Amino acid sequence: MKKRMTRNISIMAVLTLLMGVVLALYISNTSSVPDADNSAAYGDGEYTAAAAGYLSDVTVTVTIAGGQVSAVEIDASGETPALGGQAVQTLAPLLAQAGSPSGVDAVSGSTMTSKAVFEAMNDCLAQAALE
Repeated sequence: MKKRMTRNISIMAVLTLLMGVVLALYISNTSSVPDADNSAAYGDGEYTAAAAGYLSDVTVTVTIAGGQVSAVEIDASGETPALGGQAVQTLAPLLAQAGSPSGVDAVSGSTMTSKAVFEAMNDCLAQAALE
């Protein structure tokens, strides 16, 4: 009985180590945010839009420079600070890097705030789009 238990523990340790190595390789070879997809031409300037979040309206201001997104500012001061407030701190740099909500995931626990941010950013990009 003791030999079988020792063998099972050893097998589990080896499998855990192997899964850790595979996970580390996967993480190192994937990017959390795709490269900026700023293929659409945008007019330079600052564009602001708002959308309904969980508790209040969420306002997004997108700055376009050189036809591409250069900065994203999000005001979610009416949202729950621990959830929606934390989500906007995560989303603003990701959206600025990606250039659009495409490929950026909602923040877990703040789905409604995240969706409001994405909706408002899409509205800003629609305002900025050159036809």
